[in-house]
Parts: sequence; C-alpha cells; structure tokens
Amino acid sequence: MATFNVTAHTQWGQQVYVTGNRPELGSWNPDKAVPLSSAPYPTWSATVVLPANTKVEYKYIVKTVNAPVTWETGPNRTTVTPPTGTYITHEAFRH
Repeated sequence: MATFNVTAHTQWGQQVYVTGNRPELGSWNPDKAVPLSSAPYPTWSATVVLPANTKVEYKYIVKTVNAPVTWETGPNRTTVTPPTGTYITHEAFRH
C-alpha cells in the first residue's frame, strides 16, 4: 500500500493525479491515473493498494478540462514498497 501526498498549488478547475509504471497507477496513461483529494489543500493525497516489495516508478500530473495534461518535470520518482504497512510520500510538485 502507498499513500501519495504532494503539495501542489493549482488553479480553479485543475485536478492533481498520480500515475506510474504499475496498473494500479494507470500504467502511465493519464486517462487511468489515480485522482488525489485536495483536502487539505495545497496538499493532495490518495492511498493506493500496491503489491509489497515492488519497485514503483511514478509522477504527478495536473489535468484541466479542455487543456493538455501537465506532467511534473524531472526524472520519474522511484521507490520500493515495504514488505508490510504503508509507504507514505511527502513531496512537492516539480514545475
């Protein structure tokens, strides 16, 4: 399991998502990315069930209706999920 927390200052109508190399994260497809909740803004978060002891690559994206998807800059983020419990991130969106 993983809880993704990212600080992202957005405009009205924008939604933050996490996507990555796992099917549970949408397999890099923005249309299948996991939406994050904006409570408490500006932190966006979601908990995703991921297999234990698994290497995961991911990025945060911002979607706006009728606009291209904005991918965060920089290399893919990587982690290995723990054997038990929850992996928790506290990150900032890279512009």
